[in-house]
Amino acid sequence: MKVTVMYRNNWFGGDGWTYYPVAIEINDNCPVCGQPRGTPYPYNFCEDGEWFTVDRWDNPCGHMDKYDACIVESKESIK
Repeated sequence: MKVTVMYRNNWFGGDGWTYYPVAIEINDNCPVCGQPRGTPYPYNFCEDGEWFTVDRWDNPCGHMDKYDACIVESKESIK
C-alpha cells in the first residue's frame, strides 16, 4: 500500500533538524501478525509553524505501525 509518512533524520542517526513527508510503499499486511493493515486517511498537523499532511491508519489487529519502522520496511522491500 502507498502511504505518506514523516521522515525524521534523527531516527537514522542525523541531527534531528531534517524532517519532511515522504511517499513510500509498504506491505498491505501487518508485519507482526500478517493480518490486513487499516485504510490510510490524511492527517494534518503543524510543526514549527509549518503545516504537513501525512497518512494515518488503524490496524484492525491492534498493532501500531510507527513511521520509522515503515520507512525501514519500504527500503527493505526495494532490495
